[in-house]
Formats: sequence, structure tokens, C-alpha cells
Amino acid sequence: MTENLVQNEIQNEKAEMIEPASAENSESFSQKAVEKKDSENIGQSVNSDPKENLILGKFKSIDDLSKAYEEIQKLQGKTSDELGNLRKNLTDFNNLKEVSQNIMQLKEALIPCIKRDKELYDTPEYFQNETFKEIYTEALMAYGDNLDTDRMVSLLEAYVNDRIKNHDKENSAKKETQGILDSMIYEKNPKNSINPPKKSLSQMSEDEFRESIRKLI
Repeated sequence: MTENLVQNEIQNEKAEMIEPASAENSESFSQKAVEKKDSENIGQSVNSDPKENLILGKFKSIDDLSKAYEEIQKLQGKTSDELGNLRKNLTDFNNLKEVSQNIMQLKEALIPCIKRDKELYDTPEYFQNETFKEIYTEALMAYGDNLDTDRMVSLLEAYVNDRIKNHDKENSAKKETQGILDSMIYEKNPKNSINPPKKSLSQMSEDEFRESIRKLI
């Protein structure tokens, strides 16, 4: 009985010695945890969002903002110019494409006409002559498949014949005039006989020509 009482007292004393230490350790650990958490919170409050001190969240100063705005304006102007050039090039391309399509359609429409005309006029006077080919090409571009090649050839032949006739008439008139002038080139000698002058009419001066005329009067 006495031994049991002694053991109980010893256990109680041990328990009293352990409890204050545990409480002290627990309090110290809790305090350190709170201090660590407060330190982390303070760090987070200082560096939580660094963009809060920037203009529009991006620029450190008004100068930086102005420079960025100027760069945006330059880029916008360059983009507008490039867009304008692209639109112009697209318009030119569409126009060229339309012209090309029209030429192809015209060419396809003219193939039967050209084939027929070459069979009829493939001669040295017509399609084998470079001048006629040029005239035919110009007429074909102007009239297309509405070109009346037979009428065109007929008009060209009539024109050429008229030019030949006029040329012959001019040559004939020149010869006739020269004959008349040649017949008038003479002078009267003392015996009233007619001798040709020493000079032709074209070689005479104005005074010599007048003198010759006086001799005839």
C-alpha cells in the first residue's frame, strides 16, 4: 500500500514536469508559425502586383507612353500605305486579267475568220506581203469578226489603181509640158531662119528668157 502511494506521487511529479515543457514548446512553435506567416504576407503585400506602379500596367513614365504612341502612329501609317498599294495592285491585276480574258475571247472568235481569209488571200500580193498583213491586222482589231475582208481588198485594189492612174497622168502631163517648152526654145537669126538657142529654157536667166521672148514677137 505504501509502495503504491509512493509510485503515484512519483508519476504525478513527472507529469507536472512534462506538461509545462510541452505547453512552452507548443506556444513557441505557434508563435514562430505566426511570425513566418506574417513575414510571407508582408512580402506578398509588397511584391504581390508590381504592375500597380506602372502607367496602364506597362509604362514606367509619360515619356515611355508617348514614345509607344508615336511608334503606333508610324506603324499605322506604314500599314495604311501598304494596304493602299495592295488595293492598287489588286485593281491593276483585275484590270489586266479582264483585258487578257477579252483578248483571249477575241482571239478565239477570230480564228475561223483568219483561217478563211488565209485560204482566199494567201498570195504574194496579200498575206505574203508584210504591208498587207499589217493593214489586215489593224482592220481585224478594229472590226473583229465583223470585218468584211472581200470589201477591204476591193477598196485597197481600187485605191492602188487610182494611184497608178494618177501617177501615169502626172507623168504624161509632165512629158507634154516638157515637149511644149522644148518646142518654144528657139531664136530668130538675121536671115529670119529659126535656130535653137544655145541654152535650154531651164538654164536661161530671167533676162535671157525675156530676150528670147522679144525675138519671137
